[in-house]
Amino acid sequence: MLGLVLLAIFALYVARRIYIVGRAYKLVGHIPGFFTLIEPSSPIGGTFPPSWWNLGLGFAWHQKAYLYKQFNSEVIRVIPILYGDANLYTCSADAMRQIKGTNSDWYKPAKAMQAIDVMGPNVVASEGEDWRRQRRIAAPAFNQRAYQLVWQETERTYRQMIKDEGWAIEKSVMVFDMSPHLRKIALFVISACGFGFPLNWSEPAITPEGKMSPREVITQVSINILLRHAIPPWLYHVSPSEKLKTIDTAYKTFDSLLHSMIDKRADEIRKLIGEGGGALEEKIQDIFGRLVLAQVQAGSKLSLNDQEIVGNAFIMMFAGHETTAHTLGATLAELALHEEEQEKIHKHIKKVIPEDREPIFEDYDNLEPVLAAFFEALRLFPAAYQTLRKAARDTTLPAGNMKRPGEMENIPVKEGSSIFLDLVGVCYNERNYPEPEKYMPSRWYGATDRFLAFSYGPRTCLGIKFANTEAVCFLTNLLREWKVEPLLQAGETKEQWKERVLSKPTLLVTMTLEDIPLKLVRRR
Repeated sequence: MLGLVLLAIFALYVARRIYIVGRAYKLVGHIPGFFTLIEPSSPIGGTFPPSWWNLGLGFAWHQKAYLYKQFNSEVIRVIPILYGDANLYTCSADAMRQIKGTNSDWYKPAKAMQAIDVMGPNVVASEGEDWRRQRRIAAPAFNQRAYQLVWQETERTYRQMIKDEGWAIEKSVMVFDMSPHLRKIALFVISACGFGFPLNWSEPAITPEGKMSPREVITQVSINILLRHAIPPWLYHVSPSEKLKTIDTAYKTFDSLLHSMIDKRADEIRKLIGEGGGALEEKIQDIFGRLVLAQVQAGSKLSLNDQEIVGNAFIMMFAGHETTAHTLGATLAELALHEEEQEKIHKHIKKVIPEDREPIFEDYDNLEPVLAAFFEALRLFPAAYQTLRKAARDTTLPAGNMKRPGEMENIPVKEGSSIFLDLVGVCYNERNYPEPEKYMPSRWYGATDRFLAFSYGPRTCLGIKFANTEAVCFLTNLLREWKVEPLLQAGETKEQWKERVLSKPTLLVTMTLEDIPLKLVRRR
């Protein structure tokens, strides 16, 4: 009897998959591409390594040199046979601009937002009028005064790192992994400037009472988004896994901390209003405080509710922490490999900033080569390496004609089709960036406003100037004082170091580099 039940379930599943695959082929079968067993971006596809049956979550990275060329198309399709949904992928910058432009025929499906709304609605994981409302409220918090605060906090944290790590009196420093230091830098800046919650560099991960420190709570929240999204809530209560318990504790603690901060900041703001305190925006400079101020001043209908503030705080913490730290690491790694580029930047910094003073926020606009070095590293290692959209109606996508270079073609796409904007493919597309494998910061001189890694159009990342200011300040201070070199193993060449450190990034919610060994040699 059980055998018959299992056979019936299997038959139903096979029939359902035949229907799903047939429907998918009707939608996207006219576009060249793959048949595979498992959807690469599904939980199963992302969990298991690439193999004959699974392209793997990072297949666009691993196959970047030939993925689209093998099909002679800047738009390809992937249809899974056994599990998951069919999707298109594109490396066309023109298609990306059209999809993300104003009045687009494409929208962000619920599937694309599940991993980033685990703590509540936010401006990234929203659509339509709800997105417009949240962006309208959040955008004013990102202003020149906030960016000046970012610069000041970045420099303060850099100095604290140099002092507390014991580097201040050293002529050279062996840093066996720069990544944890960069994560701390990014975390401290977003915590202070985003939340008005400064952290101490020497604070231990675990308090004397055996609890996670605020720094460790935020770190665990940031690095475990995918697991928090993929694992059902009940499993945290029954699993003996210490890792799952740590994740659950971190998320609950972070949620409780944010709610208590909302109440505290709201009380402080009401008190200031009651005392007739004018120029509240001058007194409340951190972004979190601005969101609470908007709630207190505007009332519930015209502001974010508590859970929306928590959700936006979470996405700010994640985006401002992991992605910035990752790109700073990639920048230092590339500059360590390209000494001539590093020397150009060092000479430019010396030209802009006299020896008798420290870098200040007003120097930002004159430090374009520093920003270009950061952008070029982000192009080579795009943190947000893919985003998903769905067609609201029948439409076409502009793409380069790979059979007739120099010409464009319009590829028809049917309503209901899903597409991944493959930022790795875009950033390594020779039509967009000649010699794409080369680290060439000069390609961004005078063109930093055309960079696509921070998205495009009305949904361009709100934190772009925040991240750029932090990066320019940190890199300027570091490169002014230190020469960065690869920390080589015995007998290792620079090419071997590059292969070991840069060829296999981790691809989960974002692309990250781990274990970046560097040698810092003092310049002055």
